[in-house]
Amino acid sequence: MFYENFITKLLNIKPSDLLSVMSSSKKDGSIILKVRLKPKECYCHICNIPRKTHGYYQRKLTHTTLVNRQGIIIYEQRRYKCSECGSTFSECNPFIDTSERVTYETKINVLKDLKQPENTYTSIAQKYNLSATKVTRIFDKHVTIKRKPLPMVLSIDEHYFLSSYYGTKYCCLFMNFQTGVMIYIIYDQKKNCLTDYFSSIKNETLDMRTLKSELDNVKYISIDMYLTEI
Repeated sequence: MFYENFITKLLNIKPSDLLSVMSSSKKDGSIILKVRLKPKECYCHICNIPRKTHGYYQRKLTHTTLVNRQGIIIYEQRRYKCSECGSTFSECNPFIDTSERVTYETKINVLKDLKQPENTYTSIAQKYNLSATKVTRIFDKHVTIKRKPLPMVLSIDEHYFLSSYYGTKYCCLFMNFQTGVMIYIIYDQKKNCLTDYFSSIKNETLDMRTLKSELDNVKYISIDMYLTEI
């Protein structure tokens, strides 16, 4: 009973949902849990009749809840098939609802650690056995940082960003020239990206009575003479 409770807490599932589990470990200390959940009655969304199990397929999921120790779930996900129309679908599960390999629990732990200013993408990646790029993507997908208002004196510059996964190695920085406060960062320095950025600000802040927007707050711009790519 203690072992079962420990496993279900580690997986963040109810004991009543667990059909079977087998655990093993690798030489590097990684914990591997082979999991199968109990079947639930499912109905076809087309025919509204019960679907039958149509086999299993294994998914390898990263589930790191223990500090500095990799956790892997070999999840045997059940496939259902409707005997009437032949449609198939995968069972719902508490680990992840996409084709990704990182579980909800791991993502939550990553986002909690990112709240601490002393942590970096690299240090968190090492802690949870992920790549720094994956940690960055988790942050970008789930965290939205509100843009600061445009200042009177706007400084625009590009920055070389080797580890970018947006298909460009340069990002564009917008800064308050007088205070040094960062206003916003966009992933590319090309002309069309800058045009889209400023157009979106105009559309969001345009006052139809005065025909002025936040762009009118900017009186001076500091920028180098580099001819940006179109």
